[in-house]
Amino acid sequence: MSSAQIKNAFISIGEIDPIILPGTLALKLGLSYRYIRYFVQSLTHNQIIFFGEYTLHHIETVQDLCLRLERIFEKDDVLQLAFSKVLIALDGPYSLLPSAFATPQNLANRFNQPIAPMGLDMIFEADELLTAKVSSLFNNARFVHINSSLPVSFSGCLETGQQKIFANIEQYHFDVLAFNQTGVLQIMNRYEFKTQTDFIYFLLLCCQQLGIDREKTELVLSGEVDIQSKVYDVCYRYFRFISFMRKPAGLHFSRHFDTFPKHLHFNLYNIEV
Repeated sequence: MSSAQIKNAFISIGEIDPIILPGTLALKLGLSYRYIRYFVQSLTHNQIIFFGEYTLHHIETVQDLCLRLERIFEKDDVLQLAFSKVLIALDGPYSLLPSAFATPQNLANRFNQPIAPMGLDMIFEADELLTAKVSSLFNNARFVHINSSLPVSFSGCLETGQQKIFANIEQYHFDVLAFNQTGVLQIMNRYEFKTQTDFIYFLLLCCQQLGIDREKTELVLSGEVDIQSKVYDVCYRYFRFISFMRKPAGLHFSRHFDTFPKHLHFNLYNIEV
């Protein structure tokens, strides 16, 4: 089974064998005005088996996004599978609050997502029209923020007494996270950028505010970046140690993903089901 193309730029990796029961699969779908991308994960083998991405154009309103999502769903036979679990990962502004101060219930357009190990809640919003459209297309869809897995995943990469700064990069924004030497989250914030100069300005500002020594602190990159990108090039000028985020040890990928860079879209495929 493969995903049908429609009038959007589309790429896919992998395949779904017709003999696989949809009830053993989970869908992780990222949604923004710029893209609709998704991973299909086998719950039986804890393995990513399919990836699809639509690059969207001319989406200016939530009505535009809802219409495009509906049209894609109607033509994409993968998205129409009866998944056991469906996670809809929204990619928009967010804030972090101590759980003790966060309103416990979710509202129609406002979500509180607990990050339990850290005693924090991630607060984010979604238009009611969009959540209604998603719920009409996918049964039992659960809304999460696309970056909700990052604090715990990144903190798990730290060793005792070690300090790292993390940057998850998208085309027009990036999220920076930093922890102190005891593993306490110091900052998680999103910055908009247009050029690599904008990017490095905000990243260096974070380092300055937190007193991070760029000669000793490792910069860990994830998202839409590679060693050929201008963003990587400017990072290389200012940081002595740079690495790319690795996939979690317990999560696997099918053979179709052998050349897929595992730091790419880490924030989406790494969301726990």
